Amino acid sequence: MWTYTARPNDSVRRAVVPLFAVLLAAGTEHVRALPTDSDQPIEIAADRAEHDDVKRVTIYRGGVIIDQGSLHITGDTVTILFDRYDDVAKMIVVGAPAHFRQSADGGTSNRKAWARQMEYFPGQDLIMLLGAARYERDGSHVQADRLVYDSRRARFKALTDTGSEDEGTAGKTPERVRIEIKPKKKQSQ
Repeated sequence: MWTYTARPNDSVRRAVVPLFAVLLAAGTEHVRALPTDSDQPIEIAADRAEHDDVKRVTIYRGGVIIDQGSLHITGDTVTILFDRYDDVAKMIVVGAPAHFRQSADGGTSNRKAWARQMEYFPGQDLIMLLGAARYERDGSHVQADRLVYDSRRARFKALTDTGSEDEGTAGKTPERVRIEIKPKKKQSQ
């Protein structure tokens, strides 16, 4: 294993953009990210980075900040797992909380998400926000123990922890899913 100064490579670039494009689409109405974001360079800052070719994993640790255009991601640790073809198999962002923000088309509003852990599976087009998960857009929000978005099937789930022992919540009443939808402003005629 070796340690290096963090510089995004093509595999990381291919991983970050789809991960957060999927995350942003997780609202009740489809709004696209700024098209110019994917044309911007990815900048990653961390206290340290480690890459292991044998295990096919890169780990960024310590106040990780990822920026690409209007896209802004923060977490304590970002782990990128690669498959045998050097494509991203899974990306994990962990924080207290991990945070995501990006502007929608036109740059008039931001979409934001927080969770203790964010996981993205590009082969399945699946994003999971785990632990005190919250997603906001245009003043509306959804919060739950877990938020799962399957972009391939255009399905969104907000779930509560069931109190299983392996989750560390045995005997605890799960938090209920909470959704607040702000009314749209009517345009004057």
